[in-house]
Amino acid sequence: MLFLFVDGLGLGEALEDLFPLLLSLSPHPLDATLGVEGLPQSGTGQTALLTGVNAARLLGHHQGPFPSPRLRPLLKASLYAWAKEEGLAVLHANAYRPEYLEKAMRGRHLFLSAFAQSARLAGLPLLPLDHPLALPPGFWEDPYGVGARAAALTRRFDLVVLEYWALDLLAHRDPERLPERFRELTLFLRGFLDEGGELLLTSDHGNAEEPWHPRHTLNPVPLVYTGEAPPPPLDLTGVLPWMQRILTSKYKKSDRNT
Repeated sequence: MLFLFVDGLGLGEALEDLFPLLLSLSPHPLDATLGVEGLPQSGTGQTALLTGVNAARLLGHHQGPFPSPRLRPLLKASLYAWAKEEGLAVLHANAYRPEYLEKAMRGRHLFLSAFAQSARLAGLPLLPLDHPLALPPGFWEDPYGVGARAAALTRRFDLVVLEYWALDLLAHRDPERLPERFRELTLFLRGFLDEGGELLLTSDHGNAEEPWHPRHTLNPVPLVYTGEAPPPPLDLTGVLPWMQRILTSKYKKSDRNT
């Protein structure tokens, strides 16, 4: 399975033109506000996705872009840690520039996403750009080919996680160029699905679905899964237990067939 986390993607009418492939996959809406006033943010939203804990309510506000020190202990019990404890082969597939990692991990504050921090806490490596298992997290020369590579990785690992942050980056800095990134993501997904890949896609907050401004939104975020699944959750905190049910059922069935 590929868990494709798309940073900053909500559901909105503009996706009919920008991202029709997503809509063809019948996305389920997830509440990203978590009952807390203000615009959802990445630090608390991603922590909620990965741990099942309402991080925004815990702090009393939405927080981002990186998890605060108060949230870091929650990440020790993330999806990555659970999957490893269950004996699943897990890959955090994002590729990183060494100079970025050196800067991000210098000093007391970690300038790493909740996904990267959770992977490290679970003992998974943050792979360099030239690693054969690593996937650049966007701005691809051949997005269809990268999607096909991602599908090949899911045949080697039980769970592959990839953060795609290019939409959120452009939505904040250069919204006029968002159509390019939506085309890139569409080609990536076509390459992945054409190779028979099993996809789970979701986000932490809205942003890129309203390309006429650079702010986060209150819109629900999409949840897509192309396999058999139990009824979907209502908000970000339900994604982890929902994924645990899917993965447990999937690999127990696989064990029975071997």
